[in-house]
Amino acid sequence: MPPILAHELTYEQVQELKDAFDRYDLDSSGTLSASEMRLALISMGHEITEAELYDLIRTVTVRDDTELNLAQFMQMMAPRMADIDSDEALERAFKLIDRDHDGFIGGQDVRAIMLILGEVVTDEDVRDICRAVDMDGDGHISLLDFMSFMHSPL
Repeated sequence: MPPILAHELTYEQVQELKDAFDRYDLDSSGTLSASEMRLALISMGHEITEAELYDLIRTVTVRDDTELNLAQFMQMMAPRMADIDSDEALERAFKLIDRDHDGFIGGQDVRAIMLILGEVVTDEDVRDICRAVDMDGDGHISLLDFMSFMHSPL
């Protein structure tokens, strides 16, 4: 089976990729760094090692670039989007982040995922992230909170 090309994606898949790109372009540079890409992939339910990430990056870059623009990101992700249902992908991402499997994402989970991605965050950053994702304001990030946040417009 030939690889899926970006122009073969559904409108919803294109929107999901654009949203992920925009959400994880943390420095608003118009490109995703390797750590930003890894965060975007994890949020979309793709478990990926650092080595696998760099292999993926090399499939769409001509040099040893490690930053991708939106078009390159979509080209890289198109084959992975063919059979992915976004809610299933979000549930897988939630389970990856919920390290103690208690059904909630807490501050320590947020800190751990950010460290994995090479981002050092302050206690205040962690609290801000948790408040933003806790959509119902009950003090816990449940799967429903996480999915609602990820589906919300930027």
